[in-house]
Amino acid sequence: MSAVSRFYIVVLPWIIASCVSVGTPEQRREKAKSLSRDLQQLAPSVSRAEADQVASTAIEESAKMSLDFKPICLPWMNNGLVNTGLRKRGLCYQWRDDLFPHLHRLNLKTLDLHLTSSRRATFLEHNGIVVTAKGQRFEDGIILDPWRNGGRLWWGTLKQDKSHPWKPLPYELTPMVLRPLLMPELYPSR
Repeated sequence: MSAVSRFYIVVLPWIIASCVSVGTPEQRREKAKSLSRDLQQLAPSVSRAEADQVASTAIEESAKMSLDFKPICLPWMNNGLVNTGLRKRGLCYQWRDDLFPHLHRLNLKTLDLHLTSSRRATFLEHNGIVVTAKGQRFEDGIILDPWRNGGRLWWGTLKQDKSHPWKPLPYELTPMVLRPLLMPELYPSR
């Protein structure tokens, strides 16, 4: 039996069957504390309470989405399952679009939320949310990426995330599902 055949017989089923663990509640609380500290470092004006809210909401909602999307350990393989119809949802823009309303509902006063994309309109397109201190430059923000680790929220500064050249998503490209939140004057709620 060739090495390739052994790979398909042994490794591939394990990869496909494996689900991503989002960690224990205690591990998620610790991650939320760490993210909150990073958000507070954006500027002295950032409210600790708001940073705590954003952090715990982002961590917990990402974990809940993982239960819904049931991602496998390799995000690109998960995308393949969605794109071939074997899974209904789980692409990076869906993770972003599902997380954003939970953060938006926090009615933040000292932090701003920005929709973002990297390599938009290419095969390598990726989507996330950037959090900045109120009025701070986009480039100085922190990217929140629930897709990258399948529900275990990844975050870092835009400068740290060298694999993705993040850009603000142009206003006119706001996803339809988010327009009632971000453009209420154009899309009044019913």
